[in-house]
Amino acid sequence: MDVMDKIRAGMKDVKTPSAQNIVYKDECMFSYDTPYSPGGIAVNLSTWQGFSDDYIGLDFERSTKSLYLLQKWKSIPKTQEEEDAELAAIKASATEGSIVIGTSSNKTEKEHWILVMPERTLLPYPNPDVPMVVSQACDAVIAHSGSRIQEGISAYVEDFEAKESKYARALEQVPTEGKKIPSDPKMWKCFETAVTENLWMNLSTGFIGSGRKQWDGSGGNGASERHFEATGSKYPLVVKLGTITPHGADVFSYAPDENDMVLDPLLSEHLAHWGIDIMQVEKTEKTMAELQVTKNFEHDWSKITEEGEDLEILSGPGLVGIANLGNSCYVNSVMQCLFSVPEVQSRYPDAKDALFRSAPENPADDFASQMAKFGTGLLSDRYAGPPADDGPAAVEEVCVRPGAFKSLVGRGHPEFSTGRQQDAADYLQHFLQQASKFERIAKDRLPAGPATADLFTITYETRIECLESHQVRYDTKEVGNIVNLIIPKEAAVGYKEYQDKKRAKTESDDVVVPAVPQVPFAACLNGLVSDEVIPDFNSPATKHTGLAKKTLRFLTFPKYLVVKMSRYYYSENWEPLKMEVEVTMPEDLDLEPYRAQGRQEGEVEMAEVDVAAEAAAAAPEINMEMVQSLMNMGFSENGCKRAVTAVGQNGIEAASEWIFGHMEDSDFNDPLPAPGAADSGASGSSEPSAELIGNLTMLGFTDEQARAALLSTGNSPERGAEWLFSRMDNMDAAVAEALAAVDGGGGAAAAAADAGPVDDGPGKYSLFGIVSHLGKNTGCGHYVAHVKKNGRWVIFNDRKVGLSKAPPLDVGYMYFYKRNE
Repeated sequence: MDVMDKIRAGMKDVKTPSAQNIVYKDECMFSYDTPYSPGGIAVNLSTWQGFSDDYIGLDFERSTKSLYLLQKWKSIPKTQEEEDAELAAIKASATEGSIVIGTSSNKTEKEHWILVMPERTLLPYPNPDVPMVVSQACDAVIAHSGSRIQEGISAYVEDFEAKESKYARALEQVPTEGKKIPSDPKMWKCFETAVTENLWMNLSTGFIGSGRKQWDGSGGNGASERHFEATGSKYPLVVKLGTITPHGADVFSYAPDENDMVLDPLLSEHLAHWGIDIMQVEKTEKTMAELQVTKNFEHDWSKITEEGEDLEILSGPGLVGIANLGNSCYVNSVMQCLFSVPEVQSRYPDAKDALFRSAPENPADDFASQMAKFGTGLLSDRYAGPPADDGPAAVEEVCVRPGAFKSLVGRGHPEFSTGRQQDAADYLQHFLQQASKFERIAKDRLPAGPATADLFTITYETRIECLESHQVRYDTKEVGNIVNLIIPKEAAVGYKEYQDKKRAKTESDDVVVPAVPQVPFAACLNGLVSDEVIPDFNSPATKHTGLAKKTLRFLTFPKYLVVKMSRYYYSENWEPLKMEVEVTMPEDLDLEPYRAQGRQEGEVEMAEVDVAAEAAAAAPEINMEMVQSLMNMGFSENGCKRAVTAVGQNGIEAASEWIFGHMEDSDFNDPLPAPGAADSGASGSSEPSAELIGNLTMLGFTDEQARAALLSTGNSPERGAEWLFSRMDNMDAAVAEALAAVDGGGGAAAAAADAGPVDDGPGKYSLFGIVSHLGKNTGCGHYVAHVKKNGRWVIFNDRKVGLSKAPPLDVGYMYFYKRNE
């Protein structure tokens, strides 16, 4: 049978994709090979899934479809004649006085073949003898935009959200009188001072002036703003010349009621007035969003990324970078740390062969496959070599590009599904929740071992002592996977002076800004473990309210401990800000002194409390002024009431912190339960209805398991499902203990058992990973990871990997510790 006969035999399974179908032509489903890779990518003409040479055989075994379109791309230099011809064509189409954009020095050469399995027979394409149904499918795949574009991964999103200026649509522009802005950026200069950088053009007058001076001495000399004032403050809108592209530019409004970055919906028209064609402009300067990181927070940037250091570039297994997909550095930094955990490696990349073979029909939607693919890419040397050139293929060769992984984990989430910057700590929590869900679904495919989230699970013990009777109560609770330490401002000696001097620096070069204030780590830890006085404690021992003392201790220490330093707070104007202080974290952390000891000899335990009666009697009056202040930030009334109730008299800042930590709770927007009604916990729950039990049995659980979960979570189906998923490794024992607590028994022992199986070991840890943040708040800026590999620190700055000389122990955001066994 010749090749054409084989093609005809397989064409019955061929399908032609439309623009609405997803075509995975950009990357292998099981690796990060691309059409630029040596073996190219073969797209299955029945499933439209792409595979590298290593995995075509596996796909044929799984799909039994024999026809593929093989793509091989190569980046090659353009000849001088080609570059000259392209530049001439651009100049010919440009308007008079417009700025001409340059051309790329490389071009992509694309070759295609029809590949027939299992013999791997190749036929060059296009070929006039190929049946029409096959050629139509091949042409459609070649013309298709591909899955990367379809997934809508943003290339870049500014770290602020500018609003349309109220002055833009009716902007007055004075007659040009023949004046045009030169097309050559080298001819741009400030009309007042002749400087040539950071130039802003007034859209009304055409005046080019230097921008504002920044606190660190960078920026400009303020000529642009002086021109605004000298012209009677009539012409507020200016554009940063070096940032103009066909997609827009930086526009600022000097108007006192705006005084911020703004959007100009008529920017192309306003620029055309001065002879600038927005479609033909080359970007020559950083935008203000980019400068936000590199300039305003230069002290952070240099310490975290080790800017200025001659860092040794590293490559090899475990030393592979991750491409930034558009504000995805928060994903990159967290995953570099997680894939340094041996248990995660053995669960996914080490088991890749079995996971790929057992993957569902579309591996892009399979968490186990994506984790195996991601981990294999980072931990092998396949993508660790130096780039062959500086063309498009270089980006593909030296890093992995986990677009499908990011899309899958963020799917359906209001923030992580977008291209906006996010909080890395929130993402870690979200990832672990998603891992728990997906690992339960794929439990029969995964190797034996603890669930990923269980490696980080922390359990605390709370001791409450009535200071009048000295009777005690012990409670245990599972509180997630991160130890949150708040940095006390009062411990930052000289913090106010530092902030004042930094602001004054913008007005005078003579001002000397002092060193960044230092805060001892012990001061942050004490905020978690120090005794807390409860002013209005309703004591079962005294039968009246009085003072009590609350102490928090670690009941269990997880294998891996994540410590988050809460550097972020809200100003008086509710602007999210970053506390500029340094906290030197210990590389060796001993938390054993803070281990829970349980009830001690001679202690008298408080009598069991009638929860409903106590709640009805002690229900606090809600401070509605605080509720209204929080609602002004955009949160729901019920959520704000829950926050104020939870933090008591601890103020707006504590309430806002509570909100950000509980916004995704299933009952966040529900009304507060009536005094005495069950909100959570088995002791206050009524018997669940058959309908509620049915909601959980539909997920594959038994009636008994569903009843235990609902009774333990206040009859909440969402929280009940989470309760069940987190106890898969010891379900029978957890259900038995939970039902025993309801049907007879209870107390601290039952509560501890209800928390499920939690790993425990010595509370002594060694630091192995740091996630650091640059920027004014977690919604913008940039994340970088430092990971300890074979005794040396390595910096992972997206796709850049180097040997670290000075890991940022004192300015990190999250610190990853491993328990010393």
